[in-house]
Amino acid sequence: MRLTIFFFLFANLVLFSQNQCADIPSIAIDSLNNLGSNSQSLYFKVLKDSNDYAFSFKGGFDFVEIYFDSCESENILKLDSNGMVVPTEKMINSGVCYCKSCIERYSKISTKDDVFVKILNPVNVKIVKYKKALAKNILWYEKKLQSGDKIRLENILFFGGEARFRPVSYKDLNRLYYVLEENPYLTIEIQGHVNSPRKKNSKKNQDLSEARAKAVSNYLIKKGIKSNRLTSVGFGNTQMIYPNTTSEYEMQFNRRVEILVK
Repeated sequence: MRLTIFFFLFANLVLFSQNQCADIPSIAIDSLNNLGSNSQSLYFKVLKDSNDYAFSFKGGFDFVEIYFDSCESENILKLDSNGMVVPTEKMINSGVCYCKSCIERYSKISTKDDVFVKILNPVNVKIVKYKKALAKNILWYEKKLQSGDKIRLENILFFGGEARFRPVSYKDLNRLYYVLEENPYLTIEIQGHVNSPRKKNSKKNQDLSEARAKAVSNYLIKKGIKSNRLTSVGFGNTQMIYPNTTSEYEMQFNRRVEILVK
């Protein structure tokens, strides 16, 4: 297999020099490791790869040129013998950071699209592949909250007809406290809601929703959060999640609190 790859690389060397991009030999990322030959240079196209998001060259050559967009593109990245990007004058003048961590990041070659590669004096070329990171479901109390963010605190629940917390509520109440404690710049609006399906909003519903929002505010103030960082408002039953429910399970989620970051 390795001999077959080299045969096509050498057979198409002249085609690359004539800028016939479509005829340049194509190889997968996996074929790059331990790539080496007696030739002074190799030219090829690395195919895009949906399983990886980037790769880096780690040595085994004099230098590498990466051509983006096409084999004759002016959008070129040069790597030294360690596989680290060589800053051009344009890059330097742009004010881009070139600390060690930045250099390593810029040296990663994206596999989102095909790239054209020229390697000078390849001898046992080494690469590192970087797999796509799985999307992580970041919980609300792990995020860096910003103005406009809205949090539905599904685990802050109340007894029916009361502004009294169910025991399950205290875990999220304390999480909200710690978020505010650790981010003293945050101010929030606490929004209360009630369960009253298939009925118009009433003064009783409105007062109860306001009392529930105020209960959260009072809890936070007692824990040490300054009152000027908190406002509370009630919406009665005008924004129920389950407006036609007959299930107690769904009703408890209508009796809820939401947080708007101001």
